[in-house]
Amino acid sequence: MSFNKRLIYYLFGFTIGCFITYFIVNQKNTEFNYLPNQRVLNDLKKKKWSFDKSFMNIDTIKILDKSKIIFSESEVNIDSCSMYKVKKEKNSQYFFNVKNCNENVYFYDLRSSSD
Repeated sequence: MSFNKRLIYYLFGFTIGCFITYFIVNQKNTEFNYLPNQRVLNDLKKKKWSFDKSFMNIDTIKILDKSKIIFSESEVNIDSCSMYKVKKEKNSQYFFNVKNCNENVYFYDLRSSSD
């Protein structure tokens, strides 16, 4: 069998395998959170949220969309809760703190970048 025929068979089988894998993963609503920022944000999204008064005029439903954890200013594994500093970028930048406990997440100390 020539190299061209083997390459065509390989690419055909590889394409079918990619399509099957894509449809299986897409049906399960699987998320691949390999980076630390994505893992922390996914963990925060699964828990019950509480906000302080500084979040009164903010859309809290999408607060974690396009947000980044600043790990250099965060304090992880303190007692049963971890404190993260989060930067949200949209039209303007916001900074806020998140206290991630076992069952609840507390959002507090919202500041804009101009403050």
